[in-house]
Amino acid sequence: MFKKIVLLSVVALLLSLAGRAFADDSSFRPRLGCVPFMATTLQAMAFTEDISSSLLNSVDRSRYFEIIERKKIEQFLELEGLRLDNLDHESILKIGAKAGLDYVVYGSVNAGESGTSVDINLLSVRTRKVLLKETFSMSQSDFSQKLLEIARVLVERVTRGTNQPQAFVPDVAVAPVKSPHAVEASGTASSIRLRWQSDMKQIAGFNIYRSASSAGQYSLHATTTEMSFTDENMKLNEEFYYRVAAVSQSGKTSELTPPVKGGTAIAPPPPIFMNIEPDIKGSRLVWRHRPSTGSDSRTEAKGYRIYRRQTDETAFKLVAHLPVDAVSYADNGLNEGVKYIYTITAHNGDGTESEYSSKLGIAPLPAPNTIRASAGKIRHVPLSWDRYAGELAEGYVLFRSDKKDGTYAVVARLDGITATNYTDRELADNTTYWYRLSVYKRGGVETAPSEPVSVITRDVPPAPVNVRAIGAQPRKVTLTWQLAGTPEDEIKSVTVYRMMDEKGAALEKLGEIPARQNEFVDEKPALQDKTTYYYRLAVRNSGGAMSQQSMIVSATTKSPPGNPTNVTGTSGDVRKSDLSWDKNHESDIKEYQIFIKRPDAVDFVEIRAVSENRYQDVELKNGVEYAYTIRAVDKDGLVSGFSRQVVIKTKPLPEKVNGFTIVDAAKRIVSWKSNQEKDVRNYSIYRKNFLGIYQKAATVQATQWQVDEVKGNVELYVTALDDSGLESEPSDTVLFKER
Repeated sequence: MFKKIVLLSVVALLLSLAGRAFADDSSFRPRLGCVPFMATTLQAMAFTEDISSSLLNSVDRSRYFEIIERKKIEQFLELEGLRLDNLDHESILKIGAKAGLDYVVYGSVNAGESGTSVDINLLSVRTRKVLLKETFSMSQSDFSQKLLEIARVLVERVTRGTNQPQAFVPDVAVAPVKSPHAVEASGTASSIRLRWQSDMKQIAGFNIYRSASSAGQYSLHATTTEMSFTDENMKLNEEFYYRVAAVSQSGKTSELTPPVKGGTAIAPPPPIFMNIEPDIKGSRLVWRHRPSTGSDSRTEAKGYRIYRRQTDETAFKLVAHLPVDAVSYADNGLNEGVKYIYTITAHNGDGTESEYSSKLGIAPLPAPNTIRASAGKIRHVPLSWDRYAGELAEGYVLFRSDKKDGTYAVVARLDGITATNYTDRELADNTTYWYRLSVYKRGGVETAPSEPVSVITRDVPPAPVNVRAIGAQPRKVTLTWQLAGTPEDEIKSVTVYRMMDEKGAALEKLGEIPARQNEFVDEKPALQDKTTYYYRLAVRNSGGAMSQQSMIVSATTKSPPGNPTNVTGTSGDVRKSDLSWDKNHESDIKEYQIFIKRPDAVDFVEIRAVSENRYQDVELKNGVEYAYTIRAVDKDGLVSGFSRQVVIKTKPLPEKVNGFTIVDAAKRIVSWKSNQEKDVRNYSIYRKNFLGIYQKAATVQATQWQVDEVKGNVELYVTALDDSGLESEPSDTVLFKER
């Protein structure tokens, strides 16, 4: 408990001292965040989690830093897929830059029997330097002295920006980040609005820096992911200078932009946003001037600014700057299906803007409804559609393509919105066409086209009839059919198609054969066993026109043998196992393939093919589990699936003898505990000879044995023997030393 109080007190006092040192410096408030401290020992885990929070609370009371919430830092860590145990300087810099920090505090806590130590690191994000990297140890006796030492060092590092030479963080060789450009500042009575332009490729966000003077010291004031920022809750007649830097997705920061001046001032009231109406790929805004109050000329509007954003965006973008006599605006070039939010401001002769007006949303007029097409007509397609409801529409444009997602060409341009039908002529036989319709207004602006609709012209020669598919054959299917129609159809060939399901998906052409044949064998390449295949046929006439496809027929290839069942194997045998299984019911079984998975193996391997339904596997290892599986093969080479796995275990060696010890050193008598196995009846005693090799000295049934030599060093171990002749691993050794 003392360690936890010590550490939290360190943080509180340390930052309290720092706060008193800088409390008067109100013109610079650098942003600071704290990465959660790491516990390096189990003892430290109980209180390390609280250190980061206590640190930030203490810093906040100093009023020197602008504190970034710990949750924001943790969110950036999560988004980057980083963990506390794999952070390095570069990743911390990256997180600090994305969070818009000037300084990052991070470190670790170690607690043990010898005391508590805290590793504290202070990293400057802008200079990429470590300002403080030091370990502080403390105990109850020198607690106060250590607190003063930590506070002094931290204050010194922050005020002087001194850097420990060994703590430079190397730059990553990446392309420089381009600075934003065209930065503008405009004021209202209580806020300053900034806008700029930037190439958003590889840009994660922007840092906004603020100063009270153009050449003064700029501190990081805010961060944003948009190309605009509003500095709110300001007093009237306040002035500040701003600079903006872009932050890349890798955490690199661009050069600062030149300073721009912004200030609050008396501004006109916002206009009254009356209405907004949808248009084709656009919208129409209407507002009314709001009279100013008082005699101050700065409250008189001299113009209006139109702002717009999409519903999934947070910042408004300036889209138009209009004179004071304007009361409406048409915004064009919008996208259908997107809702846009608008607001309007008034500005005076100094450029000071009003607050935003009310906000109204609208979506552009939609595309027309899907058109209707009549199928089965000879070389023409009648088309019709619903009359478009938009008042600004002046006509229709009809498009056609031979593919749903292909290029659509203009078929007709129809003036007026009263025409709601059209006939497309001179088309090909038995061909699919896709149609779409759009609406246009004056100036050539069109809606997006309607959803595509397809139609097929009249069929050509009739499809084959009495199509049959003959199955139950090994890896092949035979097809037969009859031709329909009359000689005038001039059928020249039959095309065979194969599908993998009855829905006709994944149509595959197998071949095209002369019309005089009425049989086709699908066997190259060989088909899969016990698989249903689906087929359709079509005929082609002398002009190259293809008929509709026949009804789907299907056939299933010969099934492979069934999986062997009732597979058993004997366990407990010495280095072997007898396997057996039920014979398959199929009469054409050629052989059974036996597979084994040995210890530590990943896959099964084949060890034997037999014609009978039994097999003995020998030369196995003692006390080891083996898994077996069987599959059957018929005379056509068709192979069954694998049987249920059976696991056997060979007889293990006896357990290692326990309790081998000297019971009488003088008489050189040893004893041991008897094994629990029922078939262990003998024990072998081994003695180390002068060459260092153990040799069997005796085999006994008892659990005690006396060395027959009374002099010299004697080292022994004992093993257990079972009725199968298996011998256990050696016991622990004992040593009689020369007396």
